[in-house]
Amino acid sequence: MLIRPWLPAALAVAASLLGPHPAEAIPVFAHRFGLACQTCHTAIPHLTAFGEEFRVRGYRLPMTPPRGTFPVAVKVNLQYGSETGGGLPKAIVDEIEVLTGGSIGKRGSYFAEQYVVDGGLPGRTRDLWAAWRATPDEARLPIGLRAGQFTLDLPIDPETFRETTDHYAIWDQTAGDNPFAFFVPKTGLALTLGDQGRGLSGSIAALAGHEPGSGLPSRGIDRHLYLQQAAGKVVVSAYRYDGTRPVHGVDDRFWREGAGLGIAHGRTRFDAVYQRGYDAHANARGALVSSGAFAQLRYEFTSRLFGVARYDGTHDSGFNRAFIAGAGYRVARNTRLTVFDTLHRDADTGVRRNSLSTALLFAY
Repeated sequence: MLIRPWLPAALAVAASLLGPHPAEAIPVFAHRFGLACQTCHTAIPHLTAFGEEFRVRGYRLPMTPPRGTFPVAVKVNLQYGSETGGGLPKAIVDEIEVLTGGSIGKRGSYFAEQYVVDGGLPGRTRDLWAAWRATPDEARLPIGLRAGQFTLDLPIDPETFRETTDHYAIWDQTAGDNPFAFFVPKTGLALTLGDQGRGLSGSIAALAGHEPGSGLPSRGIDRHLYLQQAAGKVVVSAYRYDGTRPVHGVDDRFWREGAGLGIAHGRTRFDAVYQRGYDAHANARGALVSSGAFAQLRYEFTSRLFGVARYDGTHDSGFNRAFIAGAGYRVARNTRLTVFDTLHRDADTGVRRNSLSTALLFAY
């Protein structure tokens, strides 16, 4: 990993931000159910086994009545970054999020994630959904419904639980002039079957054929299928997305499909995803085949310190690739400091560039 001479200065800037923000506040669900933050997280947002089970159940704890506290939390990410050939280093308020969620009656739940600031710019709503569990909590085959705007079921969450400052390239990948990307949440209805924590599970979703902010009109109903098999510490998954977008006055019928593998062993977790896609009319040139993949390794040195290394690659009109490596440290129970260094290679120009990002995330 290439470490630039100004890395100590970047760390000093980030560390200096810790002073005015005492870590006494309790994030949303910990406050709501009277739990410690580390019940669900190691270094936020990474989930423990209990936290993953809580997420899968729609942020509900059966037989545990919530407290009367209104369930609202705020998450703030302060970032300092610099890039070779990219001008002066800069420090920004990268993200400010407001989150709320909880249960509705015995089987219902809801969740909302609103970006007030995203990437230093005014943000949008990310998740805004309600869910209902059609079967009892002890059912062998749990069945649930979710409606609203939500992040798609994928082998790895593209945003909320991502630990690196860099996005996963395949979730951001678009094809030609079709603006579809997995990173963007979709609006619709999803049927979920099974328990994602064990055995075979899956979801089927019917979604509005539209990309918010693209300026393109809606076109029909998209379909998304996700299947997962969890056997102990090994998780295998597959997904398929089909839709249509109007591109230059012609309907681009497209699909994306992929497979994922996750393996956890002791303090180590390995994840890999391969994806391919096809667009019948991605741009004026017509059809376009795309593909991409990533492999990520996470190692937990202690309950407070972790390291992540990832290789990203995408191929459509060109071959882009990047290597990301860095570490994160839980400074306090709801505060995390990360430092990541990224080496990119641009497909169009062939130019390599290096960027450093230092971020402080805290939630209350």
